[in-house]
Amino acid sequence: MEENNTKTIEESFEQLEEIISKLESSDVSLDESFALYKSGMDELKKANDKIEQTKKAVMAISKDGSLQVFEEE
Repeated sequence: MEENNTKTIEESFEQLEEIISKLESSDVSLDESFALYKSGMDELKKANDKIEQTKKAVMAISKDGSLQVFEEE
């Protein structure tokens, strides 16, 4: 599972696109659809977590030139 932690956001979105394509295929059984859906939701959560981590890590330069952590307003 280490591999999932090192995926880029783009790689996660590529995997999600593959899952969606498979789900849209007419030759997928109901059981396969459920498994793909679960896999897609897991991948979406990982991508969202990665986005949140990245967002928290963004640094902004304040008026006095010091670095501060970006915060939502």
